[in-house]
Amino acid sequence: MTSVNNAGDNEEIHTKETQLLMGNRAVVQGLLEAKVGLTTAYPGTPSTEIQMQLYKLSNKGQLYFEFSVNEKVALEIAAASALSGVRSAVIMKHVGLNVASDPLMALAYFGVVGGMVLVVVDDPGCLSSQNEQDSRFWGKFSHLPILEPSTSQEVKDTIVKAFELSERYNSVFIVRLTNYTSLNTSEVEKNVVEEKMNKDGEFFKDVRYIVPARYVYHKELHGKIKAIRADKEFLGFNELRYSDSKSNKLIVTQGSIFPMVEYTRNFGKLDIAILKVSAIHPLSEEQLCEIIKNYKYIYFVEELESYLEDEISAIIAKNNLNVKIIGKEKLRIPQENKITPDVLLEPFTLIAADPDDENTFRYEEIPQLPFEPVIGREDLLLPRTLPRLCDGCSHRGAFYSIKRATSVSTHILPSDIGCYALGQVSPIEVGDFWLCMGASIGTAIGFSLTNNKPVIAIIGDGTFFHAGIPPLIDAVLYNHNITVAILNNRLTAMTGGQPTPSSNEDSSQNQTPVDIEELVKAIGVKWVKSVRVEDVKENTKLVREAMDFEGPSVMIFNGECVVELYKHDFDLGEPPYVDQEICNHCGICFIEFDCPSIVKVEGRIEIKEETCSACNICVNVCPQEAIIPRKK
Repeated sequence: MTSVNNAGDNEEIHTKETQLLMGNRAVVQGLLEAKVGLTTAYPGTPSTEIQMQLYKLSNKGQLYFEFSVNEKVALEIAAASALSGVRSAVIMKHVGLNVASDPLMALAYFGVVGGMVLVVVDDPGCLSSQNEQDSRFWGKFSHLPILEPSTSQEVKDTIVKAFELSERYNSVFIVRLTNYTSLNTSEVEKNVVEEKMNKDGEFFKDVRYIVPARYVYHKELHGKIKAIRADKEFLGFNELRYSDSKSNKLIVTQGSIFPMVEYTRNFGKLDIAILKVSAIHPLSEEQLCEIIKNYKYIYFVEELESYLEDEISAIIAKNNLNVKIIGKEKLRIPQENKITPDVLLEPFTLIAADPDDENTFRYEEIPQLPFEPVIGREDLLLPRTLPRLCDGCSHRGAFYSIKRATSVSTHILPSDIGCYALGQVSPIEVGDFWLCMGASIGTAIGFSLTNNKPVIAIIGDGTFFHAGIPPLIDAVLYNHNITVAILNNRLTAMTGGQPTPSSNEDSSQNQTPVDIEELVKAIGVKWVKSVRVEDVKENTKLVREAMDFEGPSVMIFNGECVVELYKHDFDLGEPPYVDQEICNHCGICFIEFDCPSIVKVEGRIEIKEETCSACNICVNVCPQEAIIPRKK
């Protein structure tokens, strides 16, 4: 649907469209309508679609975007832009905000000139993350305002308004999404924006930026938050729905799950008002009291932590409001995992019940183990039911070489975030532990100092650049006896093939590739080998040699991401075949090497041509030399 709005002589003329947009795409639309000149990010699902769309717009020259080396650097670049008067945005997932928090906490003290918005996407349910975090707490911690929209339309509108408020208060604004908000699709009325965004600014030097005693700005920061708390436009993000309800009950919920809360309310035909809180921080005591005082029972329905329940309960107590609070625990709403309508069915049954009946919230708690024994479940022991590497993944060759050179009982193998974390899954089973970005090397040092065992850290090229270089410097500085295996496919592959500092010209962002081998040698590592993943026999020997070296050693396994090859229509050649007369059915190729394209059919080992990518690593794996490559 398209319409044209003809404004006055001195106003711009916009073409409006109504379009179905994913929440992540709505973020990009909001950035365009806000005329943001500079954007930065580090790849991270569930925020990846935002970044990829900005990447495409950058390649068209509409705005500036870069995949920075990590979230801290991304935020610092965006901060300098905003301090130069250019509107900027930085996009990351929840764990990325941990990395970016150091400069963010300091930037909050003296604020920005041009508007700056930090878009953070949380991942309830750990759909693509190492943990769950509730980014709502960052507002109170950093003294920065947080907005949390509900629909794609609200996402777009919130981004635009956040920039206006950011410049009004010279403050960074945080817009929090969750995987539901970012990946859900709904109709958006948008302005068509085709002009090129301007990133030309000017930094005006100010003594406030260099004064070390920044506590003097702490009071000013509190003043900003106080002013924002009273701002009518900011408070307008909160909304009382179904205010004509005759019930004395009120449901308080957050922006991200409001659509599910509203759906469940309507499904259960409950005549109950809902307070949607989208202005997450700061909360307005005056606004909340004015609404809550009209009800007798307040029900808190939230995803993840009890943030609103705790904050608003304190406001209720402080103002002596005569209301009864029914929180997540009584409603049996879990503190973990994402909220879905089926999760809300029982809580809404309790909301509909008599809150003064002592039996309403009484239930028998079933004792549970601290951790459900997921790994031991028989239904998960089948090799192909768990997440696995792609057919033809080059990492499989690296894992096989490492596996042949080590053993479970005599070695420790900390792994890292990325595709290579899938090497820990049966039947490959290479990797004993993973923590966070770059921690494979840091924890390897700790394991080497406290265990009398050889340690091999496994890390990818993107993660190495992101957070693996500092711990490797530490290893060189103290001559820690560890081996580091860098699996280099020159991409951030797990999130869709975004470039890394080692990317070549086909996949890079007009960048100068950084040679990992030269970088590692420059750090001071004495034993460094850069190899191709296919030569598994020689690589196995080199892994053993690396472990025998006294001090830090680094082995770089180079290979291509098969998904990226398919994207560029690369000629993969003809798949190899199994010579049935030579094959002794040992099963190493499809059990130990774990190639999904190699199967056993009626007693024969065969290669599925329809899925094989002709990586030919299996040719070097077969001890019988029964897998024969076809000539290109």
